[in-house]
Amino acid sequence: MIKIDVKAGAAAKQRDDAVVLPLLDGRKLTESGRAFQQATGKVLPDFLRKFDISGAFSTSRTLYHVEGTYTQRVMLIGAGDERKLTLHGLRRLAATAARKLDKGGARDVSFYLPELNVRGASLPDKVQAVAEGVWLGLYAFEKYQTEKEENKRALRSVTIMISSRRDLGSAEGALANARAVSTGTNFARDLANEPGNVCTPEFLGEQAAALKHGKLKVTVMDKKAIEKAGFTALLAVNQGSAKEPRFIVLEYQGGKKGTAPVALVGKGLTFDAGGISIKPAAQMDEMKFDMCGSAAVLGIFKAAIEMNLPVNLLGVIASTENLLGSAAYKPGDIVTSYKGLTIEVQNTDAEGRIILSDALAYAAEQKPAEIIDFATLTGACVIALGSQASGLIGTGKKLKKGLKESGDHTHDRVWELPLYEEYQDQIKSKIADIRNIGGREAGTITAACFLSRFVDDIPWAHLDIAGTAWNMKGTDISPVGATGAGVRLVVDYLSRKGKF
Repeated sequence: MIKIDVKAGAAAKQRDDAVVLPLLDGRKLTESGRAFQQATGKVLPDFLRKFDISGAFSTSRTLYHVEGTYTQRVMLIGAGDERKLTLHGLRRLAATAARKLDKGGARDVSFYLPELNVRGASLPDKVQAVAEGVWLGLYAFEKYQTEKEENKRALRSVTIMISSRRDLGSAEGALANARAVSTGTNFARDLANEPGNVCTPEFLGEQAAALKHGKLKVTVMDKKAIEKAGFTALLAVNQGSAKEPRFIVLEYQGGKKGTAPVALVGKGLTFDAGGISIKPAAQMDEMKFDMCGSAAVLGIFKAAIEMNLPVNLLGVIASTENLLGSAAYKPGDIVTSYKGLTIEVQNTDAEGRIILSDALAYAAEQKPAEIIDFATLTGACVIALGSQASGLIGTGKKLKKGLKESGDHTHDRVWELPLYEEYQDQIKSKIADIRNIGGREAGTITAACFLSRFVDDIPWAHLDIAGTAWNMKGTDISPVGATGAGVRLVVDYLSRKGKF
């Protein structure tokens, strides 16, 4: 990631390749813009009168070699109506400006975006949002492109400008948080963007083990250890694959000794063909993203380590492929889970909940304070919520409230669906304890009903990230591919834990 720092200073005195100034609706300048105008005479008023830039959100125009300044160029970027501006708006503006300057040959630039007013946001909030926008917006997964155009004048550094040196301490703290969160998010993106022939269960285990830290213990179980431990549901889904499964446990001790941890449980389907209930061929390549739940867990741990978060965390990841080998599990099979509950398999493509049953039961056995699971679980959630919010279902009232507030704060948003007892009837089985599908109606909810059988009475939140974990169109802060959904959300929740 490029270098970002923070300092105070006037725009007209910066010697960077570019200075980025916000422009509000109606061609209104902010404080730094007005000071810049005073230092440079009539340049800005003349430019704004003659050129088509109104201040509409995300529009921009660039001036070159403005007399009275030391910078090569000045970018005016539209911030729109300041009354409607949000922290995510700042992220989007920072990402847009960074990408344009990266392509335009500016190497070192200064951003004056934090001086914009965002209702309810502090200066550190704004600094963090701007830094996240730059780091997340510039992310690219180009590992396998052997013929790519080299940008010899790529963006090298960004300085986030604030109005007073007295605020440098808090701003630098916010910048450190942004770096950790962005590192964790981009790590999750990298893992998910890897092809299925690279990102295998073994590879996931290696990536977890590589997160070395004095406060972290990582255990990676191979197939023999999994058999010995009794994770039979995971083994059932793995039967059709030549690749061995992995069961990964991470223990981070950042809080007080003896304090119950927050358990983070991730679905790690490194490729999902659907098994015997095979998926359609179209877009099956995207099923490499079916391990985004596990990527989120590992991304959160990476961020927590960098931030030195004062919490205890337990991470549990069940990982396998779901393929069609001669030994593959079949519709009609009865699988006995780690907890002892029997599962009637009616659709082998509803495998995520099956492997999560072992992971959740193991996590619950460790007596955590609460459990959050992450899974690209149901197409029904994509139909219900699209790509704008992850589905939230669970039993922990305070936990759900905290996740909703963190979702609004980070724009890694969630929307709660009900878990009424009546939905449990849909997963009743006539020949086993439960069946792994509940019919066409309320598919996201009945999947959560299945998971609820394995968490005991521990406060629990299930995040269905099927619609948010990857985006094949791209967004302002995420290119095509994996988004890192869940990382910013839960890191914020853990950072603010106890405030809800």
